[in-house]
Amino acid sequence: MKTLGKGGLSGVIEVAICCMMGLALVLMMSFPWSVTWVTMAKPGEEGHWYEKYMIVLLFSGVIAELILWQARGIMHNVNRNRAFTRDTVRRLRLVGLWCLVLAVFYFTAIFWATRFFIALVCVAFTLIGLILFVFAELFRQATRFKEENDKTI
Repeated sequence: MKTLGKGGLSGVIEVAICCMMGLALVLMMSFPWSVTWVTMAKPGEEGHWYEKYMIVLLFSGVIAELILWQARGIMHNVNRNRAFTRDTVRRLRLVGLWCLVLAVFYFTAIFWATRFFIALVCVAFTLIGLILFVFAELFRQATRFKEENDKTI
């Protein structure tokens, strides 16, 4: 199977990201009902678990949409044979930034929605965000080399 281009794996991934964005939007719209079903809690009950989960899930959903939007843009650049551009570097940095924002949010959520998985998500998004900043720098250097190479030819 071809890897790059609209007809390759990267094209399939771009379409899959668009589908994931749509699914995430539908899931976020279903939160008022699905959070009740999953937590077995209703709004205003003791412990306020419904409200806590609603806040965590809505914030996570919005950030997920922003991350997916940037990922779609990166895959679009790859499919147009423009992977090593400043736009890709900017998008990688934004995804890293959104991951760190999410990590900080989950870190603060540990104190009011104490659950073990929240700490794990915090650590995971911190690592992912930092790794993406390293990748962004690698892409920035590769872009600079590509631009210099294009000028010499």
